[in-house]
Amino acid sequence: MLSPSEFTIGTLGSAAPLSLILPRTKYEATMLVGHVDKAPAAVFLSGEFAFHYFPSTDNDSWRGLIVPGVRVEVDETSVFDQGQTMAPLGAAIRIDTRLAIRAKSEHSLSGSSALTIHDKLVSAGDLRAGFTRWQIVIGEGQTKRVLWQRSDEDEAAKSSA
Repeated sequence: MLSPSEFTIGTLGSAAPLSLILPRTKYEATMLVGHVDKAPAAVFLSGEFAFHYFPSTDNDSWRGLIVPGVRVEVDETSVFDQGQTMAPLGAAIRIDTRLAIRAKSEHSLSGSSALTIHDKLVSAGDLRAGFTRWQIVIGEGQTKRVLWQRSDEDEAAKSSA
């Protein structure tokens, strides 16, 4: 459950990076706002277009509950060497000074890029690590709640589709 001070209702264009957008209807979608090339962008977290992103600046078409200031946690037991293994769409990637999500641009026919969700972290230099499982949370300690979770089952379902 969310307390009234933990969310607002608005458009995607009004959501800052590290905001989770939760749908109010079946026509809306769960999204996370990050940035690509320093411009705000939103990535779909589920559905037909899961892990596709698009610019979110001035976007008044998408709406929902906005939960600002969420945190992303990675499951360290799902780590892989992103330099040795191709990261699947939706994987969290720790690279240089960022934590990013591997996603496809809405206009991309092939390939993918990284949507930054955290930056200004301690530099990892040339090393990289990927994580197949991660989650979006709010709160700390006993008040911490998981709002969304990516699991290996998500990847298995996409592979079999």
